[in-house]
Amino acid sequence: MKRTVHDHVSGRLSELDHQVVLHVPPGGNWKDLPDDFPSARVKQIRESAARGEGSRSTYYGRLAWDRPAYTISTYLTRPGNGAFIHPVLPRLLTVREAARLQSFPDHVRFHGTLRQRCMQVGNAVPPLLAYRLGQTIEAGTVVDLFAGAGGVGLGMQLAGHRLTASIDNNADACRTVQAMHGEDHLVLERDLSDDAQLDDAVARVKARLGGEALSLLTGGPPCQGFSTAGPCRVDDPRNALLLSFLKAVERLEPAQVVIENVVALRWRGKAILDEVTARLGGLGYDVDIRVLHAESYGVPQLRRRLVIRASAAGSGIGWPQPSHMMLKPCFPADQPGVHLDAPTPHTVRDAIADLAVPVADRLDETVNPLTPKSAFALWAAGELPLADLLPDGASRPRVDRQVFGG
Repeated sequence: MKRTVHDHVSGRLSELDHQVVLHVPPGGNWKDLPDDFPSARVKQIRESAARGEGSRSTYYGRLAWDRPAYTISTYLTRPGNGAFIHPVLPRLLTVREAARLQSFPDHVRFHGTLRQRCMQVGNAVPPLLAYRLGQTIEAGTVVDLFAGAGGVGLGMQLAGHRLTASIDNNADACRTVQAMHGEDHLVLERDLSDDAQLDDAVARVKARLGGEALSLLTGGPPCQGFSTAGPCRVDDPRNALLLSFLKAVERLEPAQVVIENVVALRWRGKAILDEVTARLGGLGYDVDIRVLHAESYGVPQLRRRLVIRASAAGSGIGWPQPSHMMLKPCFPADQPGVHLDAPTPHTVRDAIADLAVPVADRLDETVNPLTPKSAFALWAAGELPLADLLPDGASRPRVDRQVFGG
């Protein structure tokens, strides 16, 4: 039976970018370009690396079939900003391929311009990571703040929770979430840094709950001020959105709280992280913080995220057991991993090999993919239950093995 996928569109390559694609092999990066490659940016990267200012190891990177992807960011249309070149085809990843690598199923369609779609996918929390977190929390009502493309809400829903409302200030992201969950789902386009809009959102949520207690409040406040992907600006106004989230906690009084953010919050944003922890404690919550590796929870991508969990005092905080090996998020591909006695992670091949077909030239064009060969692709296509893709089961840590060794 024929099926179609949406959002199978990628950024257009310049002539110079075409030359990059011709020179960089699977698993390679800017180091594979000739020394005299005529690019001022490549020259700048070489000089920066020579000075010991960071390897920029994923820049101009090409993915390899048999490893997880490197971190998917919002710059999918720029080969110089990450490992976004398709493993074998002379093009960049498409929005749909990036969404698969973020563990979005194919029924989720993204709205807006190409740039907007890339931002929604790159900024998202992988739904399968959220799903694993959701399995450790008693199922109930969920409100998702700073929802973006809805990765957290979708994951919690997959884990059996009832998604009550999704709130974000981006109109296109709100359209994506509304289409994902249907017209009856409460989606609010609100700027939560504005107290009046926050008050209105809280009132609307309480009305939707109809007196029922809120089980879980989730959110991923924008992290650009702390992210290692950009300049660290302690005065970035978006940093204060973590505190806006706390205002919502005070007013909605959820039994559980999950906050997702960048790992660099631990050092670049330590002061605000300490304040968040202290204020949650002052509200009567027990608090725990972990760094989770997405590939060890079923996501075909190396992505580390900091997760803050808060739970009503004495109720306990559980963390999901990894279902797959955890890898060191490093480049090149022959580096050893962090090892678990568990299956190897899902790979780029698992996620997108069936999408290695011609790319549409219009944003709303659809294509017919190849027959899915992997369990992951079958799940993404809606042809395999999630419980069959990610069966429950704990893993026992080990330190005596290499993963994907050279």
